[in-house]
Amino acid sequence: MMTMLLAAGFVVGYAQIDTATEPVTVFEFAVDARDDRGVVWIAHRGDTQMGWLVARVDCVRTDDQVGVVTGVVSAPHDVPAVRGDRIAVTVRDSVIDRISVGPSTGRCHAGPAQELAVSRGDFRVQ
Repeated sequence: MMTMLLAAGFVVGYAQIDTATEPVTVFEFAVDARDDRGVVWIAHRGDTQMGWLVARVDCVRTDDQVGVVTGVVSAPHDVPAVRGDRIAVTVRDSVIDRISVGPSTGRCHAGPAQELAVSRGDFRVQ
């Protein structure tokens, strides 16, 4: 089922996802996106590696409890992204929040990405 995202709104929050594989890797997400502006911060850390990126938000679209945020990577560090890459973050604000992160096919457009349940944290979509 595809949800049509209509209105600009906001997506804010912080969350962590723990992988079930060994060694355990933790992914952290912070989103502060309002009215087509803001920032997305994504980090990962494992036993021997850590990396992060910052993206400038250029679009926020929400509908009910789903928010899509797109942006342009402005500061990558030890992640498979480079400055200027487009990313999309989709958040589902429910009893157990869910998030997906992947490439953006353009401003306000998310590419396909796997949706994962948040281990800790909370997102708000409005």
